[in-house]
Amino acid sequence: MIKIGLATALALCTTVLLFAQQGLTGEYYSGSNFEKLKHTRTDPKIDFLWNRKAPFKDIDPESFSVRWFGQIKPPKSGTYSFVAKVDDGIRVKVNGVLVIDSWQMNNHVNYDGQIALQANKLYKLEVEYFNALLEGEARLYWRLPGASFQEYQLIESEYFYQPGAVLERPAPKPAPKPAPASVPKPTTPPPPKKVEAPVAKDSLEKYTPQNVLFVKGQSVILPESYAELDRFAAFLLRNPSLQVSVEGHTDLNGDADKNQVLSEERARVVVEYLAEKGVNANRLRSQGFGETRPVNLEKTEAGFAQNRRVVFVVKQD
Repeated sequence: MIKIGLATALALCTTVLLFAQQGLTGEYYSGSNFEKLKHTRTDPKIDFLWNRKAPFKDIDPESFSVRWFGQIKPPKSGTYSFVAKVDDGIRVKVNGVLVIDSWQMNNHVNYDGQIALQANKLYKLEVEYFNALLEGEARLYWRLPGASFQEYQLIESEYFYQPGAVLERPAPKPAPKPAPASVPKPTTPPPPKKVEAPVAKDSLEKYTPQNVLFVKGQSVILPESYAELDRFAAFLLRNPSLQVSVEGHTDLNGDADKNQVLSEERARVVVEYLAEKGVNANRLRSQGFGETRPVNLEKTEAGFAQNRRVVFVVKQD
């Protein structure tokens, strides 16, 4: 017989309990609006692509909905971007805050929202999803504080906990010693403001991006577009009086409603990229026009390519 100490036994039990708590509770319903609960299970993560197949045999693959709930523990403090790739609709709530709200038909589109979280603290998480046509997809990612625009990653099971899980509280830190009284420094007058020189037209033409490319059918910027966007962001930082409107356009292929959503999403992610490079978000706005403003009416691949574009409208404040 193998004997183990009490401390070792408690540690093993704690490990088993914590492991059992990880993951999210998933409630699977027939119907695209939670009509009838059919199954409940624990899912380690939200990473599903249902290619015209349902999660369970007794559910219609083109009309079902899922509600995942539990808790999430962020590894560091700061602002997190939650990113959902979805076909069709999704809602994501973190601690009661609606971070992502795209409760409509989508075609493998990315949506994201931001929220500030503290490290190693449990937050309530609720994700609602529905599929109402053809194949379904639901994937939940996040971008950690300090990560670059494209560095988002799938949220793994180690960060998910079942409802009611309690983490061990750290020992209280000793109170800091009082700082010595500081002597106020003499104030100095602020430096004179710099006078902004007018921006020449050729400068706009030189720095305005001409080739912003995306993954086909998605709002994910291709890496070869970063260089132009980085130069444009630096130009805007040097000229703080400029206001920018980013307009998204698509070709005439596909469903018009989905093209409208795609054009809006592409314009929005470009604005977010410029904001992450330091451009004040108040100077930026995005707008999508879908397939309503083609520049080439030829039904050729070259014509379609010209219509799939992002346009930058720059104005002086």
